[in-house]
Amino acid sequence: MSKFDEQDFDEKRLARRQRRKKSQVTAFVILALFILVIAGVAVFSVYSIKNLLNIPGGGGDSAEEAAGEASSEEVVIETPETVEPEPEEMTEEDILNEVVDGCIAELSIEDKVAGLFIVTPEQLTGVATAVKAGSGTQDALSKYAVGGVSYFAKNIKDEAQITEMLGTTASMSKYPIFTIVSDEGKKGGVTSNISIEGITDVTDPDTASTTSKALGEKLFSYGFNLDIAPSVDISENGLYGTDAGSVKGIAASFASGIKESGVDVCVSSFPLKTDTTAGLTAISKSKDELAAGEYEIFKEIIENSNPAAIMMSNASFENAAGDNTPASLSSVMIDEELRNGLGYGGIVITGPLNEASVTEYYTSGEAAVNAIKAGADMIYLPENFEEAYNGLLEAVNSGSIDEARLDESLKRIYKVKYADKAMEIIDNK
Repeated sequence: MSKFDEQDFDEKRLARRQRRKKSQVTAFVILALFILVIAGVAVFSVYSIKNLLNIPGGGGDSAEEAAGEASSEEVVIETPETVEPEPEEMTEEDILNEVVDGCIAELSIEDKVAGLFIVTPEQLTGVATAVKAGSGTQDALSKYAVGGVSYFAKNIKDEAQITEMLGTTASMSKYPIFTIVSDEGKKGGVTSNISIEGITDVTDPDTASTTSKALGEKLFSYGFNLDIAPSVDISENGLYGTDAGSVKGIAASFASGIKESGVDVCVSSFPLKTDTTAGLTAISKSKDELAAGEYEIFKEIIENSNPAAIMMSNASFENAAGDNTPASLSSVMIDEELRNGLGYGGIVITGPLNEASVTEYYTSGEAAVNAIKAGADMIYLPENFEEAYNGLLEAVNSGSIDEARLDESLKRIYKVKYADKAMEIIDNK
C-alpha cells in the first residue's frame, strides 16, 4: 500500500472514530437527560405524597434519595384510643337497695309471709308470760321468722332482765327483727317498771325533746329498736293537749328526739288515736276536717322526722273513706289518704288486730289478708297468730295475693332494718 493509500485509510478510520465518538457523546447526553427527567418525576411524586398525607419531610439532595424515601417510608394512621368512662360511685341508697334486694331474693315464701307479722313473745312461744328467751323462743323463731316482737310491761322486770331477753331474741332470729315497745315517757311498757332519769312532763317542743332523748337513749341501751310513739290524739284524753297546732310541734319534736337516740319511731295512729277495744268505733269526721287537724300533725312529723313506720287506727271513718271498714283494713285510708295524700312512703303497720273492732267482723285469716290487700306492710298482734299466718300463706299460694305484693312490703321493712348496714359499707370503703 502506497503512502498516499495509507494516509487515505487513516483519514477514513479517523473520520469513523470521530463519528463513533460523537454518537457516544450524544448517547450519554440523552441518557443523562433521561435520568434527570426520572429523578425529577420521583422528587415531585414524593413531595406530592407528603403534602397529601401531611407528612413533614426533609427533602433529599438527589433523585436517588427522593426515590428511596418514596419507596421505604411507611404511612402510619393511628387509631384513637377508646377512653372507658369511670363507673359512677354508688350512693347510700344504691347500696341499701342492693343489700335489701339480695336479702329478699333468698327468702322462702314462708319466711316472706312470717316477716310481715309483729307478735307478742307469748303469741310466739305459747307461754303465759314471757320474761326470758330460751329454747322455746329459738324453736318458734326457727319455724316462724316473724318481722317483730312487741313487749309490754309484764315482760319487763328490770334493766338487766330486759337487756338479756332482747339480746338473746335478736341473736336467735334468722333475720333482723324489730324489738318493739310502746312508751311515751310515763306509764309505758318500760317506764311502768323502770325509772328513767331526765323524763319530765311534756308541755311543749322543748320538754318533748328532753324527754324523748332521755327515753330513747335508755330504750336503745336495752336493745329496743322501735318505739310506738308519739300518739296523735287531740281529744280530751290526748297526752299533748287539744290544740292541733301545738300538738303538731310537740309530736314532731318527740319523734325526732327518739330517732336521734338510735331508736326508730312508729307514729300512732292514723288518722287519729281512739279506743277501739270494746267494738267498732265510728268517727264522723270528713276528709276536710281531718285535713285541717290530724293530717297537719302527720304531715309535720313525716316531713321533719321521717318516721320509720305509721300505725293505722282500727276506727272506721265512713265520711272520709265511704264505708265503715276499719282504717287498718281500708285501701282508701292507707293508699289514698296516707300514701298518696300525705306522701308517706315508709312502713304501714295495722292497729292491734286482736281488738274487738276487728275481731267481731273478721277472722284472723281474713283480717291479715284484707290488711295486706289494702296496702298495709305489717300485721300487728293478730288475734290468732297461726291462723293469720296460714290464711295469708294460703292467699299467696292460691294467687289471691301476688308474691310481688309481699316483696313490696318487705322492701320497705328491710330498708329500715338494713339502713345501718349501708352506712357501714360506705364507711369501710
